[in-house]
Amino acid sequence: MKAKKLLSVALAAVLSASLLVGCGNKGGGSSSGQAKDTIVYSMNTAPEGIFNPLISNINIDKYVTSVVYASLMTVNDKGEQEPYLATESKVSDDMKKITYTLSDKAVWHDGEKVTANDVAYTFKAMADPNYTGGYYGDVQAVKGAEAYHNGEAEDIEGIKVIDDKTIEIEFEKVYAPGVTNLGNVEIIPEHIWSKVDPGEWTKQTELLNNPVGCGPYKLTEYKTGSHVKFEAATDFFGGEVKTPNLVFKAINADTTQAEFKGGNVDIANVESLRKADIDALTSEGLKTVSYDNYMFTYMGFNLRKESLKDAKVRQAIMYAIDRQSILDNIVEGRGSIVNAPLLPSSWAYPEESELEQYKYDVEKAKSLLKEAGWEDKDGDGIVENANGEKLELTIDCQNDHEVRQKTATAIQESLKAAGIAVEIDTMEYSALMDKAVANHDFDLYMMGNTLSLDPDPKPMWDSAAISNEPGVIGYNIVAYNNPETDKLIEEGNATLDQNERKSIYGEFAKILNRDVPEAYLFCQNVERVYNPGLEGYKPSTFNEFYNVHNWVIK
Repeated sequence: MKAKKLLSVALAAVLSASLLVGCGNKGGGSSSGQAKDTIVYSMNTAPEGIFNPLISNINIDKYVTSVVYASLMTVNDKGEQEPYLATESKVSDDMKKITYTLSDKAVWHDGEKVTANDVAYTFKAMADPNYTGGYYGDVQAVKGAEAYHNGEAEDIEGIKVIDDKTIEIEFEKVYAPGVTNLGNVEIIPEHIWSKVDPGEWTKQTELLNNPVGCGPYKLTEYKTGSHVKFEAATDFFGGEVKTPNLVFKAINADTTQAEFKGGNVDIANVESLRKADIDALTSEGLKTVSYDNYMFTYMGFNLRKESLKDAKVRQAIMYAIDRQSILDNIVEGRGSIVNAPLLPSSWAYPEESELEQYKYDVEKAKSLLKEAGWEDKDGDGIVENANGEKLELTIDCQNDHEVRQKTATAIQESLKAAGIAVEIDTMEYSALMDKAVANHDFDLYMMGNTLSLDPDPKPMWDSAAISNEPGVIGYNIVAYNNPETDKLIEEGNATLDQNERKSIYGEFAKILNRDVPEAYLFCQNVERVYNPGLEGYKPSTFNEFYNVHNWVIK
């Protein structure tokens, strides 16, 4: 989730030919002792080219927007918010207002000044009735946002531009996630995007592929399926950008070692590699870093389907899946099992003793299926209901994510032992998003649940986030509708007391653990291997590109 300026002819020729601009000498720095002029970051999945942060859906597109655009605040390597585009933020005494003061040095990559009007436009666009992205929930609690979203008002009362560098956001009531979530929204330029209705943004290929931001790097070239090139913004508000060029390069994970040996990459995502392969890389002198993920892998149930409406069926599926085996064998123990839709590393995640662990138990699964009216009466190995209908399901899975494909296969084998027939349908990620998220046309699907610094469950679990209309996106993808959890979500958002929020979210987690609207699987650690000469690289759970303007290879 862009070619405004070309690189020099010489550099472009070198990069286009081979992109051999990485580490050299087993990943070491420049042999001359000079800092390298290019850092190459490898991706195992190519970007889709949706480089507008308000509508980007996949992580790789978001990586691009994170270096091109800037948010008001940023998350540092300790997981704390600190000033970024905004030099200051203040919360009012009644805790209903936030005032941001913008840097007076910030300019867009086309030379226009960044003003509070750009911030106001960004937040207003997120509440536009035609907006199709997934961030309306972040502004929904702003005073007047809901009326604007519903077409009942022409403006949002709670968004006030004080002057060019000052903006005030007022909420209808105390809204805990607001301080975190709005501070992390990447701001887009009003003078560019206001010319297009938000409902038409996804069709603007030229604008999407050639973004204009105010971050440390400006995009100079995007080649579908191959790479994205950036050059340093000479007028970045955060100061001098130490490395002149940055490249995001799509590679096959299996070629990672060869890419490093060839000097072609400097930072690589190695989560899909076997541990032995990572050890081989570090034995070459490369460095490695591992940290908690902001995403967990899950399998969604379509609760619109009659066969999946009974919680006992979903609980049976949970018991039938050998999640420990999946964690041990597919990701080699590099992560943790998840039992509720919150990050295990989050302060909001309850004690495991408070949650059902769903330890692998095929007989328990069969018993629950029988209680739900599913039993193998004809002896063919597949359970059927009173009408003779077989419990046959399809898992939709993206075709370019080896871990998820292997997990889907393991689930298929596990469920067969419990009497559930499963087919696997693989497709491109964009097709999976269209099928499951936009058109709600699935039985089961494999995906990663990406969560935010603030653990607010509202965007994905509030009943208002359900869409049953084909073609209309709803991020409560599984269609879980529970007034009790809706109420808990609202209560958790209405206090800034973290202990109180933890207690409320603990109750929410226990209900979701019981109802299993999705099969919670595992949270795999984020792992990167990188050039030992790289300085300033401090990735963390919610910001891999923290301080990117200070990255340098010596």
